[in-house]
Amino acid sequence: MLKKLVSAVLLSIIVSPAVAEETDYCRQVTPQAAAMLKDRPAVVTDIDGVLGQYILLDYGPTNGAFLDIGVSYPRKDAALMLNIYHRRGYAIVYMAGRPRQMEVLGKSMCQATLDWLQENGFPVEEGDTLLLLRNGDAAVTEAKDRGTAMAEWMGDHGTALIKSFVEEAKGKFGLDPRYGYVDSDVVTDAFIDAGLPAKNIFTIGNKGISRLGYRGSTPIIGPESNPGYSGHTRDFVIPQVPDERKVP
Repeated sequence: MLKKLVSAVLLSIIVSPAVAEETDYCRQVTPQAAAMLKDRPAVVTDIDGVLGQYILLDYGPTNGAFLDIGVSYPRKDAALMLNIYHRRGYAIVYMAGRPRQMEVLGKSMCQATLDWLQENGFPVEEGDTLLLLRNGDAAVTEAKDRGTAMAEWMGDHGTALIKSFVEEAKGKFGLDPRYGYVDSDVVTDAFIDAGLPAKNIFTIGNKGISRLGYRGSTPIIGPESNPGYSGHTRDFVIPQVPDERKVP
């Protein structure tokens, strides 16, 4: 019982309302974690449709299904890929248009997202990872079909939102975004505008509004509607991504 009480107290500190109001981070970044993040190369990635696949094999409303039903299925080897980056010294920056002030599965959106990442094997260690969410517009949070509303809102405002996330991480921690993963033009625009090299931005997904290879980005194309990261990890990440760990 005491153990559960202590865990609850710690959780309330990590994801407290005060922290959520002051920053985009879903966890308080301690001085120790900030020091570990400082001046690191980073991988930045959208979540919905990128790490999680399309539920009904298209874009549109299914991209935001987590908002309404709390369900998302990870793309094959997405976690493996990010763990390789992590083990090679890269900070991992997760971001999404999910409204932070919403609840899903009886949890805050921050906690539900962190739990999903951890349960599916993605790296979530403090000092090595960030999760960036922001309070959403009422047009999304009060919509009858919030998933569709989020997809539409991101189509109009997603570039500015995601660009601000990347620039916040760069400015606060000096992170150097080296690689990025997206599934749409609006996020590709954000990453390029924030300084990511276009050739290191990977667009995944065979359907929807994504124009694979948009603005010089690199497409990940699979034999099915929901390609995974197996081939990309084997052919690009393992042989071509340099190890950035600081070895004394």
